[in-house]
Amino acid sequence: METEEQQVEQIKAFWKEHGKGIVAGLVIGFALFYGWRYYDAQTLAKQEAQSEQYEQVVAQLEANGAEALDSAKSFVSEASGSTYATLAAFEVARKAAEAGDLAAAITALEGAQSNAQGALKHVASLRLARLQMAQENYSAALTALEQVAQVEGFKAKAAELRGDVLLAQGDAAGARQAYESAIAAATEAGVPTVLVETKLNSIPAAS
Repeated sequence: METEEQQVEQIKAFWKEHGKGIVAGLVIGFALFYGWRYYDAQTLAKQEAQSEQYEQVVAQLEANGAEALDSAKSFVSEASGSTYATLAAFEVARKAAEAGDLAAAITALEGAQSNAQGALKHVASLRLARLQMAQENYSAALTALEQVAQVEGFKAKAAELRGDVLLAQGDAAGARQAYESAIAAATEAGVPTVLVETKLNSIPAAS
């Protein structure tokens, strides 16, 4: 059995050979650990700041309307890529549309559509299509709807809106088909179909 002194000498020899590498590894490990914690803290602080700014933007838009649009647009630009930027863009679009500035509303929604992820991106597409239809830019509206037409949870609304666009274009047959697709998708999803059925029934029968 090795003596305590021999064990100590072996430890010394091992440390002499590998000590620098172990220390370097520990330093890197601690740096990564605390660096990641710092990154998390910074990210959280940024998100909290954006949340507060978003709330201020919404409050200003509600209080001042069109007068607050410029500061809201600045926030959307500064927070680009974040969920708060997308939500703020929706508010900008809503206020701009209420003020009759459809072009500004469409610009805001186009930005949201480009930068948003997941469900918010699809919501942006639907809202964009509605405004483009209001501008009688039917081809652009149909293109916006193509991006969401096959997305679960959005099929029924996209098909219904497609029917609205086609009907506005004078394509009654196409609108009828779109409304029927909307009813089928809504029924499958367990969503009420009364409104779209009313739209379908309002289309004159083909002669």
